[in-house]
Amino acid sequence: MIKRLVVVLIAIGVGGVLAARSPRGVEARKQFDVNRACCDFNLLQALRLTAREAIGGVTYPSEIGQDKWVIGRMFPGVTNGFFLDVGSGHGTIGSNTKALEELGWTGICVDPFPTYMDGRTCRMEKVVVSDTAGQVVKFHTHSGLGGIADTLGKWKAEAEKSPAVELTTTTLADVLERNNAPSFIHFVSLDIEGAELDALRAVPFDKYRFGAMAIEHNEEEPKRTDLVKFLEGKGYRRVHTFRQDDFFAPQ
Repeated sequence: MIKRLVVVLIAIGVGGVLAARSPRGVEARKQFDVNRACCDFNLLQALRLTAREAIGGVTYPSEIGQDKWVIGRMFPGVTNGFFLDVGSGHGTIGSNTKALEELGWTGICVDPFPTYMDGRTCRMEKVVVSDTAGQVVKFHTHSGLGGIADTLGKWKAEAEKSPAVELTTTTLADVLERNNAPSFIHFVSLDIEGAELDALRAVPFDKYRFGAMAIEHNEEEPKRTDLVKFLEGKGYRRVHTFRQDDFFAPQ
């Protein structure tokens, strides 16, 4: 294992010569580049993570590295963190919090139609969240792209191909209260296809503080800009962006 680790590190570091000649080096270099981009890692952090992945010691199922960012950048070494995963979807594939659970974290998963949650330890809330509780909304049940009809954004046309059902909204304030969530929540993952800002508007920021947030924006304006301004007003700043997500931390 040590020999393999050394080979991987050399392949990444030297890059040009060795990576060009070795399939393992090529793949390691590609993964290293992805890790630097996805997670705002410095050179040493990216090298270490890529080496661990190459030797098979750890896996990160998130879609674009949200779990890597939390574990490696924001809370390295933390094994007892708490998370809130809103729009948790598939319990394994593309999950932003499964890797956290495997480290010992606990948390709340929120999704009206969760799948493949066997083996997950999070408290499951099968609800749809918005800025107001008690509203009846039309919700498209598309796997992976489902959401409230009135707030669907970039993938609206695709989501509308799936059946719609009527659901009654709740708020994240209610979800956090009935699950006795701690006042400090290490990580929030928010991916609910256009309703992200509505969900955040109902959070009592005076009662809960968040160490890190990964929030999907899908390049939708003015939603994305409005979300950044809203969080700035609550004491958070955007510290990183990668593909469809913006990443936030306390100011």
